[in-house]
Amino acid sequence: MKLIEVNKSNLKLLLNNLREEDKVELKNAYQKNYKNKFIKITLETNEKYFVGDDNFFPLAIGGVEQTANEYYKIGQVWLISSNRFNKNNIKLIKFIKDKIEDFKENYEILFNTIYKSNYDSLKWLKKCGFNVLEFEDNKDYKLFYFTKGGIDFDLRYITR
Repeated sequence: MKLIEVNKSNLKLLLNNLREEDKVELKNAYQKNYKNKFIKITLETNEKYFVGDDNFFPLAIGGVEQTANEYYKIGQVWLISSNRFNKNNIKLIKFIKDKIEDFKENYEILFNTIYKSNYDSLKWLKKCGFNVLEFEDNKDYKLFYFTKGGIDFDLRYITR
């Protein structure tokens, strides 16, 4: 595995080879022109990593985006992966877990919502220390989150 450059060409290659679960999630989130919207947002994101295989083929891109809060440093974590993820999953999941540990050191709260197509990912997210909440009014999404010890925070504040 190698870190690869975050550029339009590599992002297009990733998006043309997405895991079906991630494609469904992106289409649900961004609808029409989901590829262009994802590329634009990703290029504007500051804290990100892009991992490729030994031939520099994109495997996954992820990161964290800081959200505004006057009391806590809160980050929205995210990950999108290619259909080659499973072929490289042991090394890749270890790398991603290490990145999550880095984010945990730098943020007091980490969170995101996950679409039903990716619910299987909750298994390893729980192993990374995330908790999961279900929404009473929307069964298509779940919230996963991490808070540092002693922080009592109403997650509805950041997930409205």
